[in-house]
Amino acid sequence: MTSRGRPRRRTAAVSLVLLALAAGCGVPPDADPADPVAVRAVVVPDKRRAPEPPAAPDLSTLLVVEPRVVVPGLPGSEGAEPVRTDDGWQTVTVLRDTAAYDAPDGEAVGVLPALTLRYPTVLPVVGRESGWVRVMVAARGALPSQDASRVNHRTAWVRVRDTRAGSTSWRLTVDLSEQTLTVDDGERTRVLPVLATGRPGVTPTPRGLQFVVGPFWDEPGTTTPRVVLLSTQSETMDDYDRRTGTSASAIHTTTLRATGEVSNGCVRVTDEVLDVLWHRVPAGTLVDVVP
Repeated sequence: MTSRGRPRRRTAAVSLVLLALAAGCGVPPDADPADPVAVRAVVVPDKRRAPEPPAAPDLSTLLVVEPRVVVPGLPGSEGAEPVRTDDGWQTVTVLRDTAAYDAPDGEAVGVLPALTLRYPTVLPVVGRESGWVRVMVAARGALPSQDASRVNHRTAWVRVRDTRAGSTSWRLTVDLSEQTLTVDDGERTRVLPVLATGRPGVTPTPRGLQFVVGPFWDEPGTTTPRVVLLSTQSETMDDYDRRTGTSASAIHTTTLRATGEVSNGCVRVTDEVLDVLWHRVPAGTLVDVVP
């Protein structure tokens, strides 16, 4: 009896355990053992490698974006607007030589240098996207003899990580019809007289939004003793400055006596007027030339 009863108790105990396990796995205790059991298909993860990030462009193969160089791939300023901040107008300083692109994640068309004519490169901001900033640049997109519409108002996209954010409270306005220069330094606005601007239809002063590049040049003994360089160039002459191969615009003093609409495109002022700007107006300051 005892030897025969033990197997029966063991069999009963095993049956209870199996029923408990079946219940824990979601199988009803009264399920027919002959019923089919659904088994989920094994999910095999896609182990394809993520796409490699685009290779950094070889900067040595690209043109440098600066006033002495024509960079054909630079986009225009269509749709671009200066970015205003609580402290004024947003700028960036280029921290290291870096690629200038025609669009975010687009094609590298040039190199934005950390120094422009030996001065730190400071550029006005006219747009932003995640990880990118759009800036105005001081380089021509074409020579006037090639395409006057692409000479000025060039922009570029640069990675934010290669710049340092800044701002300027200054803004200048040149009124060609009134022959005035309005200087707003964020605290005071002064309307100052201009001696001369460009000849309409011949060598006009480039109109529209531009900026102060940064250099303050002393050129004693010349007809332009002190020069504040602007980002635009003549839209009718390829290179009236044969030494640099440029036709750069500037606000400068002069030894010439003629006044009015007589210059090659530059804005001529007296020493007293230039003193307001001299080593004071920050690089990257916007300059609006209006008719």
